[in-house]
Amino acid sequence: MKAEFLNRDGNTISMTMEVTADEFEDAINAVYLRNKSQIQVPGFRKGKAPRRIIENNYGKGIFIEDAVTDVFNKFYPEAINELGYEPVDHPDIDLGDQEVKSGNGILFNIKFLTEPEVHLESYKGVEVSIPEVDVTNRDIENALNGFAMRNARLVHVDREARMNDTVVLDYKGFLEDGTQFEGGTAENYKLKLGSNSFIPGFEDQLIGAEPGEERTVDVKFPENYHSEDLADKVAKFECKIDEVLEEQLPEIDDDLARECSEFDTLDEWKEDIRKNITESREKQKRDHIKNEAVKVLYDEAIIDIPEVMIDHEVDNLLQQFDQQLSYSGMSLDEYLSATQDSIDNFKDTVRADAERKVRSNLIVQEVARQEGLTATEEEIDEELKRMSSQYGVTPEKMREMVGPDINIIKKDIASRKALDIIADNAVVTETPIMPEDGLETKEATDEEAAVTAAEAEPAETPAE
Repeated sequence: MKAEFLNRDGNTISMTMEVTADEFEDAINAVYLRNKSQIQVPGFRKGKAPRRIIENNYGKGIFIEDAVTDVFNKFYPEAINELGYEPVDHPDIDLGDQEVKSGNGILFNIKFLTEPEVHLESYKGVEVSIPEVDVTNRDIENALNGFAMRNARLVHVDREARMNDTVVLDYKGFLEDGTQFEGGTAENYKLKLGSNSFIPGFEDQLIGAEPGEERTVDVKFPENYHSEDLADKVAKFECKIDEVLEEQLPEIDDDLARECSEFDTLDEWKEDIRKNITESREKQKRDHIKNEAVKVLYDEAIIDIPEVMIDHEVDNLLQQFDQQLSYSGMSLDEYLSATQDSIDNFKDTVRADAERKVRSNLIVQEVARQEGLTATEEEIDEELKRMSSQYGVTPEKMREMVGPDINIIKKDIASRKALDIIADNAVVTETPIMPEDGLETKEATDEEAAVTAAEAEPAETPAE
C-alpha cells in the first residue's frame, strides 16, 4: 500500500491510496474463504467448491465488492496514520473508471474532514483571576458539625412536635370516597418533619402534635405523581402520633475525636481536618486556574470547527445523559415524554455546550502538539490500571476492551500535561472574597462530604 497526500482545502484532505494487485488478490481470496461454506455449486458438496468454479458459476465479481471493502478498511487507517492526519468523519471514496478485478491493483481517491488547524498566538503568561479561599476556623467547625450530625441520637421528648423533630406515627390513607388505597398505611413510621420526604403539606400539618394525639391530614397528590391512580387526587390520612423524638448532637470534644477519627484529642483531629481541607482547596484552586486560563485562550484562538465534530459531541452528551438516567431507572424516551420534549430540541439545547467542549479540547491539544507532549507507556499502563479498577476487570482485559481507542487515552494524557503547562505559566491574581463564597466544590474532603451526607434524607411518600 502506498499513500500520497494531494492537498488540503480548509479542513478537507485529499489523498490517494494505492493497493497493489497482490494485496487485492489476498483480499479476494480471504473473502472466498470466509464465504465458501455458504455457497452451493452443482457437483460439489456445500463449501467445497474451488474459487474458480464459484466465479465461473456466479460471475467473476462475486467476491470483488467485499474484497474492496476489506482492503480499504485494512489499509485506510495505516494510510492516514502515515500521513499524520486524524479524520473526524467518514471519508468520501472515488474509484473513478478504473477496472476493479482480480489481477489489478486499486487506486482509491479519498477525501476526508480532519481536525481543524488551531491558530493560537500564545498560551503562556495567560492572565487569570481566581477567588482567594483560605481555610478558616468556620470551615473546621462546619466539618466537625457534620460529624456531630452523623453521630446524633434521637431522644424521646414529652412535648409538641416541632420542625426538624422526628415523629413516630401510624397512618392510614383514604380517598374522597372513603376508599383506603394501597400503599397508604404504615405503623411505627419515623418521619422527620421538614425533610420533605412525604407529599407536600403532609409534614406541616403534624407540627404541634403531641404524643398520643390523633390528627387528620388533608392533602392533594401532585399531578405528576408516580402512581397514576393517585395523581391529582384529594386524600386524607388518619394519623396517630406515638412518639416525638428530638435530635441531640454529641459534644464536640475528645470523646467524639476518638469515636470518629484516629486521634485521641480534639486539637489533633482539628489539625488533620485543616490539612485535608487545605489539600482539597489547593486542588480546586489548581483546577480553577486551568479552567479560567482555557476560557481566555478560548476567546483568543481562531478555529474553523467542522460542524460534524460538534454533531458527534452532541451525540456523546446525549449518550452520557441517557446513561445517567438509567442509573435512576428511567430511559431517555421516558424522560422526553415526561418533559414533553423531543430529541431534536434536546440536541439544540446542548449544542452550545458541545461546541465549547470541542473548541476547548482542540486548544489544549494544540498546546500539547506545540510542546511535543506524548503519553509514555508507563502513563498508559497507569491509566488502564485506573480504568480497570473502575470497571472491575484486569488491566490486560481493559486494554483489550479499549482496542483502537487507545489513541483517545494517549490524547487525554497529553492534554492533561498541556493543561499543567498552561496553569504553570499563567499569571494568577487571587481576589479576596467572603469565606462562604469559596470556589465551587468539585472534590470535597471526607469531612466536608460528611456534612452533606448527614443532611441527606431518603425521599418517601405515604403511598409508597
